[in-house]
Amino acid sequence: MTPTILYFLLRYYRRHCPEKAEKIQQLFYKISRVIMLIIFCTLLPGLGFSQEKKLEYNIKRKGDVVGNIRFIQTSAGNRTTMKLESEVKTKVVFTFTAHTREETIYDNGIMTWSSIFRKMNGNVKADKKTKAAGNNYTVFTGSKSVALNHYPIRYNMLSIYAMEPINNLKVYSDNFEQDLEIQKIKEHHYKIKFPDGNYNEYFYSNGICSKIEIYHSLYRATIELNI
Repeated sequence: MTPTILYFLLRYYRRHCPEKAEKIQQLFYKISRVIMLIIFCTLLPGLGFSQEKKLEYNIKRKGDVVGNIRFIQTSAGNRTTMKLESEVKTKVVFTFTAHTREETIYDNGIMTWSSIFRKMNGNVKADKKTKAAGNNYTVFTGSKSVALNHYPIRYNMLSIYAMEPINNLKVYSDNFEQDLEIQKIKEHHYKIKFPDGNYNEYFYSNGICSKIEIYHSLYRATIELNI
């Protein structure tokens, strides 16, 4: 019986047979609850319940804290968004300050948007955005745009923080606009060498990056996860 038929039967028996009306009413409630449950289960995948992961790091040089990194990963439905912001102030021959903002969006596991902004000592050193359109990417730098034949990107430098590269041999660098090789040193310990000759080593605990050792031609630094 459909709910509409039950409704009219309920009205009829309430006037002529109250006992049957009570039974029909109970049946009506049961069917209504089943229908609501089916609707809820159907809509559940599209409701987009979000999950958030927050990581905070200290940047250390010669044992002193010289900056911090804040990383946030948000997942809702088929979309994952990663954001990173860092501040550094130290002295390497002269006082050095740096501010960085990065963002990456993955849809169904494929990068569809990313941006990187870096300012050093008040001067903008990097400001670029990468956008997917169809099976291609376009990199925007100011008023210039360049096609990037690199589709699909599934693992970039922001992913390094939230996901250990167990099954990834390469990582995409938005800064250098190319894939970089991931070298496994030992369990949960990896090395990435950059085109400028510098390199980082990454250490993981429970699938999350817990430490980064930076080897730059001008300095050494360590990034440590705040637990």
